[in-house]
Amino acid sequence: MVATPRKQFRVPAGLAIVGLGSLWGAGFPAIDIVVEQLPPLGAAGIRYAVSGCIVLAYAAATTDRLLPKTWRELLGIAVIGGFMFGGYQAGLYMGTTYVSGAVASVVTTMSPVVAAVVAVPILGESRGILDIIGFFVGIAGVFVLSQPSVGTASVSSTAIGVGLVFLGTTLFAIGSVTIQLFDEELPAESLQGWAMVVGAGLLFCGAAARGEAVPALRSLSPLALGSLLYITLIAGAGGYLLYFRLVRRVGATETTLVAYLEPLSATFVTVVFFDQTLDETTVIGFLAVAAGFTLVSRETMRHAVTRLRESDTSEVRPSRNHGD
Repeated sequence: MVATPRKQFRVPAGLAIVGLGSLWGAGFPAIDIVVEQLPPLGAAGIRYAVSGCIVLAYAAATTDRLLPKTWRELLGIAVIGGFMFGGYQAGLYMGTTYVSGAVASVVTTMSPVVAAVVAVPILGESRGILDIIGFFVGIAGVFVLSQPSVGTASVSSTAIGVGLVFLGTTLFAIGSVTIQLFDEELPAESLQGWAMVVGAGLLFCGAAARGEAVPALRSLSPLALGSLLYITLIAGAGGYLLYFRLVRRVGATETTLVAYLEPLSATFVTVVFFDQTLDETTVIGFLAVAAGFTLVSRETMRHAVTRLRESDTSEVRPSRNHGD
């Protein structure tokens, strides 16, 4: 008797992208809860130290190479670890001590907008009038989100928080552009895992420099502990492992659609589960940032949606940037 092979079940790529966007988006209000009871840089360091070790274990089991071999690969790890995990997460976690996770999630969507500008001097790319308009519309949205106090000499806590998150987002954008100068063969899983560990080390150094107390996990409330476990294991390690699978299946460009969904998920969780409301100024800022983001990323969105429609009938071979 010949065994009939079972048909492999696959979740539609679009549904997987929505799931990843929801996972990562819900991480923003979870960070909000964590930094109420833990020092921000220490909390971020814990998240990426644990997540990095899990991703490295996955890379050891699933890729053909775990360790970097060239100085360019080491420099690539340093760039991602320093800018995209260390610098970005420092700004995000410190900023979230001043503003809600929903607001922080919207500010971080400025990353591709800033990256488009940064790519001009670093990669020699050119930008059209719509890109310029999109950049300034997005910046205007960030300004509105900061809710500046007109006529006063003091800077509001909201402005400080938005400024810190935007600074972190800018560092992320610089890192995402600069890493394109180091096109090497190290699998993406290995690259990201080592970068997380490097970023965690920098975050712990920053925590020590700020005089943060050693995080006392025993003192956390059940909600805060659950939130820390969520951002570390589910949104952190689990989210990145799902990200790698999506990149292999539909391609890196298509997976960027996740970024459009994160603010929606963060806002939904904040409003529905934590009973927070969004004031009129925040909504206007949200819409302005979204408009700027859409203008700058319009070609990426169009290409991603087109390719995504085809992904369930044909596999996309990953580029060597993602582990080929």
